[in-house]
Amino acid sequence: MRTVDIERTIAAPRSDVFDWLTDATNYQRVPFVRRVTLVRPGDTTGHGAGAVRLIVTPLLRLTEEIIEYDPPRLMRYRLLKSVPPLRHQDGSISFDEVPGGTRVHWFADFEMATPILSGLCTRTFRPIIVGGVHLVLNTAERELKGI
Repeated sequence: MRTVDIERTIAAPRSDVFDWLTDATNYQRVPFVRRVTLVRPGDTTGHGAGAVRLIVTPLLRLTEEIIEYDPPRLMRYRLLKSVPPLRHQDGSISFDEVPGGTRVHWFADFEMATPILSGLCTRTFRPIIVGGVHLVLNTAERELKGI
C-alpha cells in the first residue's frame, strides 16, 4: 500500500471548506475531471453518509461511497470500484480551524490491484493520485478565496 497524506491550510471558514470539498459536484471545475455523478444520494444530505459518487478523469474512474459524514469536521469514504483497479483502505478528509483559515488533512492508502508488478505500478501511479488531490485543493482554495 502507498499512502497519500496531504495537509493544506485554506484561508476560508471551516464550514465553507467542508461544504466545498465534500460536494463532489464541485470537482467538475477541477482540471482534468471530466464528469462527476451522484449515483445515490446520502441518507440525510446529497453528499452525506451513504452517498455513492462517480468521478471520471482521463486516467481514473472512481466509484466511492461516503461512510462517515460529520460536518464540518470529517468525511470518510471507501472505494467501491475503479478503473484501473485499485485496492483502497478507507480515505478521509478532516477539517480543523486554525489561525488564518481551515487546515485540511486528506489521507488515503491504496495500491494497484494488478496480478504482477503491483508494487511498481503503485509507485508509478502514486504521483497521479497525489497530483489529483492537489488539483482539488488548489481549485477549492481559488474558489473559496475571499469568503
